[in-house]
Amino acid sequence: MTSQVTLRHLRYFIATAECGKIQVAAERVYMSPSAVANAIKNLEDILGVKLFERHRTGVHLTYDGHRFLDDARSILRLLNDSIFEFQNKTTHVEGELVLGASVAVIGYFLSVPLSQFERIYPNVKVRLVENARSDLERQLRGGEIDIAFIITSNISISEGLEVHTLFRSERTVWCAEGHRFSSIPKVSLEEIEKERYIMLSLDEAEINITQIWRRYGRKPNVWLKTQSVEAVRSFIAREQGVTILSNLLYRPWSLDGTRIISKPIAETVPTMNLGIVWRRDRVPTPQSHCFIEFMKRTLNENAESPGAV
Repeated sequence: MTSQVTLRHLRYFIATAECGKIQVAAERVYMSPSAVANAIKNLEDILGVKLFERHRTGVHLTYDGHRFLDDARSILRLLNDSIFEFQNKTTHVEGELVLGASVAVIGYFLSVPLSQFERIYPNVKVRLVENARSDLERQLRGGEIDIAFIITSNISISEGLEVHTLFRSERTVWCAEGHRFSSIPKVSLEEIEKERYIMLSLDEAEINITQIWRRYGRKPNVWLKTQSVEAVRSFIAREQGVTILSNLLYRPWSLDGTRIISKPIAETVPTMNLGIVWRRDRVPTPQSHCFIEFMKRTLNENAESPGAV
């Protein structure tokens, strides 16, 4: 038995974590299910921890597995970035890039891809501007920022703006591991309506979710409104309510290590779309073009995993 972790171990582990089934993961990496299962067992033996809980419908990450997933992705990301940097002579690109983003995007998504971009393009100086989506649209039109990285599904008027959606994140219902919803394949809004509901009011989350409820003529039993995603997770993990949110924000554990379950919603609900926006009448600068192409590449690599980037 090997005593070293290989890239093969990491790729098989990540694929299994993202797919939730060894059979599906094996198809993604073009290997047999037994080869993937053996590699994961070997990886668990090397690390000395259990990475997955096995159940009849597939697998899900343990707390240690979730922690290791971030490290495994970082290792592969660093390798891919290094290859890309050498192949594309990225040090030749220089200048300032003024990038706008909303609170939720900055807080829960942007830090990892932005740190990658700055590592690959060391001579591009990024200035980050945080604002509400409507203000970022205004700043784009006024030439105050070069690009906005925002929730594109909320843009109502795109006149004069080029909108490129990079990622669509499914909305699901979150509940505690011991909640009655955890054993239901798909949860209806009628059932969610019977539960105490925790409403996230960060950015435009409340507006978006309220529109979904109104579309089906229903109303949540709101027990708490909060701008803190961590507060939402903590209350849900302790079985004090449920919520509907994008999988972009989903993590299977609260801060104290209590498990949270994400379940599909029976009704059809719109996805939360994330992307980049710039002025249509302005040719992107070389540094803006590089950022746009970088984000396309990054998001495409992680398209099957909402929280992957």
